[in-house]
Amino acid sequence: MMAKVKHFALAITLILGAPLALAEGKVVILDLQAAVLSTDAAQTRLETLEKDEDYAALRTRYQSLTSDLQAFQEDAQKNGMTWSDEQKQQKQEEMRGMREQYERTVQALQGERQQVMQAIMQEMGGRTQEALAQLIEAEKIDLVLNSQSAFHASEDYDITAKLTEMLNKSN
Repeated sequence: MMAKVKHFALAITLILGAPLALAEGKVVILDLQAAVLSTDAAQTRLETLEKDEDYAALRTRYQSLTSDLQAFQEDAQKNGMTWSDEQKQQKQEEMRGMREQYERTVQALQGERQQVMQAIMQEMGGRTQEALAQLIEAEKIDLVLNSQSAFHASEDYDITAKLTEMLNKSN
């Protein structure tokens, strides 16, 4: 009986210990997009977007529509009970139109920003891969995981800032 317990304990140790033995190399996490978009060059491009007349007009439109929708909702809460059926229908149509404008404006803002971010990622792709390869070699990293895939990792495992720093130096 004692031999069976020892064999069972040994089997459990081997089963549980095998993944630990495999993970002895250096494992890190990386948010590649955050690393690239945090670079000085990317920040400059995003600031340029913010200053663009068309983008600024969209942002102003977004802020105006947000305020209008808020005011409309407050008016509906305050006075909605006194509106006739015809007024309620008219107000619902107005609200629907405002929401459609709001959604189109939000999509346009997000689209513009996304285009710039994709362009940055593409332009810096080669340099990023090169810098990452250098970082992997210098730090003797065996496995790089996407930070969004990790349930938990302490800051010591995150190389995002190191990659950003290397990319800034490579300019």
